This record gives sequence, C-alpha cells and structure tokens, in this order.
Amino acid sequence: MKFYDKQEIFSKALKIYTSGKVFVDFIEASELFPLELKLKKLKQSDLQSDFSSVRDERNLLQKEGLELVYKEFNFKTLGTQLLPIAVLFQDRDVFLQLIKKTQEFNRFEIYYEMIIKNFFSLKEMLYAKPFLVIEYYDIWERLFSVCNFFMLNPRPNIYVRELGIENIDTKFIEKYKKILDKLFTILLDEDSINKEIITLSNYGFEKKYYLKYPLATVRFRILDGSQTIAGLSDISLNIDEFKNLHPKCKIVYIVENKITTLSFPPLKDSMVIFGNGYGVEVLKDVNWLHNKNIFYWGDIDSDGFAILSQVRGYFENTESIFMNKQTIDEFSHFSIVAKTKIKKELKNLTADEQFVFNKVQENNFRLEQEKISFSYIKRILTNRF
Repeated sequence: MKFYDKQEIFSKALKIYTSGKVFVDFIEASELFPLELKLKKLKQSDLQSDFSSVRDERNLLQKEGLELVYKEFNFKTLGTQLLPIAVLFQDRDVFLQLIKKTQEFNRFEIYYEMIIKNFFSLKEMLYAKPFLVIEYYDIWERLFSVCNFFMLNPRPNIYVRELGIENIDTKFIEKYKKILDKLFTILLDEDSINKEIITLSNYGFEKKYYLKYPLATVRFRILDGSQTIAGLSDISLNIDEFKNLHPKCKIVYIVENKITTLSFPPLKDSMVIFGNGYGVEVLKDVNWLHNKNIFYWGDIDSDGFAILSQVRGYFENTESIFMNKQTIDEFSHFSIVAKTKIKKELKNLTADEQFVFNKVQENNFRLEQEKISFSYIKRILTNRF
C-alpha cells in the first residue's frame, strides 16, 4: 500500500492541466498559483502498521524536489507527529516541470500571443478551448492567410482550387475545414455565412461560406426516339442544368437501380431517371417535374417504400409501379430476407401501398428490381401505357 504516491500526484496535476485551468490562469492573469495538491490523510493505524514506508515515501517526494506542506497531528499512542498534507507548487514553472509540459506550454504562450495580436476576437474561443492553440501550433500563420482572404473576399463564389492564397493549396483547406469553420464563424460578418448549413459533410463547408462545389449529377434516358436531345438519349447533367432542362415528354419514370434505368424499354413520350436510392433528394427542387406524370419504381422492401414516400413528398402526383401484390405474387420465389426495417411512419403512401409495406415489414421481405423479368416489365408497361 502506498501512502504518498508520486504517480497519484502526477495524475492529479495532469488532470488540472488537461482541464485547461493552467491556460485560463495565463490568459486571465489570475491566481491559480501557489497551488496545493492534497495528499492522502493518514490514520494512526497507517503509521503503526508501516511507519518506515510512510517515512521513505515522504523522503522520496522531497528527493524528487517536491515542496511539501506539513501539519501537526496528535495521536493517542504515537503522540505529536509532523506529517505532509499537500504538495505545494509555488509557481507554474515548477508545476509544468513535474508533468513534463514545459515545452508544450511555452509553445502555447508564443502562439496564443500571436493569435490574439492578429485576431483579438478569438480570445473568447481560446479561453474556452485553449488546446486549439497547441493542436494547430505549426499552421497558425497559414490559417491566418485563409482567414484574411475570406475577410477581404466574402462570398467568393469560386472553387477552393481557385482561391489563389499564397502557400495554401486545396488539400490544406480540405484537411483543416473543421478549425477554419470555427475561425470563420467568429471572424466573418454574418452575411458572409449561410446560417442554414449546420454540418460540414456533403460540401457543407463550401455551402456555408459561399464557395462553388461539385453539384450532384442526374443520369437519365430519353425513351422516345423522337425526343432525343441533340441526338442523345443517355445523358448526365449536374442538377442545376437538369433543373433547366424542360424536356418534351409527358411521362417520367424514376427508378432506384442504375441497371434498371439503363435497360428500361423504349416508350413513347417518356423518360427515365436514375433515382439512386435516397439520393433522389436532389430532384426535389426540379420544378418542371410537377407538370409531368411521375411513376416511381423501387425495390419491394422497407427502403423502397420509404423512398417512394419521400418522392411523393416532393411530387404529390407520383404513382408507384411494380411495387404491388401482383408483382410479389409473380416473383416471390426470388425474395430474400431483408436486413433493415423502417421505424418511422411513412406519411405519403396510398392505402394499397401501406398494406404492402406493412406486410414487407412484418415478414422481413425484400424483392429487388433485378429479380423482376424484363418480359414482365415490358408487358405491364405496354398494356398500361
């Protein structure tokens, strides 16, 4: 059993350091030091059972250069004893030496002063998160370059590749978006920030700070040979171009699977769009789709019906095809056990679709588009349309 454990003292001191208190003491010029760390309070039984260990451990702490605070204790059988009750750190330097953080803290002092000199408004953030100074100590000057550019050029509306900041490349911006976001939020004017963006994923950084980014691509096929565009029938456009397309067709099929899109049969006055599962969200602002007869075809499983509900939420005129009892009866021998279920309520299903969806959920049923024969697809589409 240890009575005065140097490792325990080290752990307590390190906990204070990692809490940020030492940094706050520096920033605010407060009075954290002299600092006492309490030692274990000894009982008479401890001294009686192993007095030599108590003495040796105390001597070891003194040998290590730790300053001890003593107090007199009166014991019935041992009389008056002078025992250490705390380790005293007269100043920050002694404290840092114990936990071997002198070099790291010196680095903090240098870069904190540099940051505040350049951007005083960051003081509050660094007060709350002082370790940011250390975490990015070797790139602060480059971060300043990026901050200065955006402060002078708000809403640049160019790609990161085009920024042209000296000593800053695309990979630097990509790697340090997280800290740049923290800095921009404080340093940039409110009208230079898109407050609706709350995540950096999916080009969130670019959207939030008005940079260009690669737009989602929509792949589609013109199914009517008389309505091809410049002789092209299989086309991919970015979403902004797709919004301005305004095709002649009256009927639009949206399908979940790419191969199904590519193999969809020729149909008069029609086109087919690769919905890409939940990626169909990119279509929600395509206004000309509201004027088309839309048919959605997804896998007969929980996700398929969830995506159908999603699409109908964007375009209330959407109908489903090949997601019914007839198709299940015809191809149920190709079904497999589904791995997922949808827990949320699907608000945009018809009564018949809701019935099939419930059965799918109850039986962990999954029938993929690829399992439905091409002849069946052609027959149904030809007879129906």
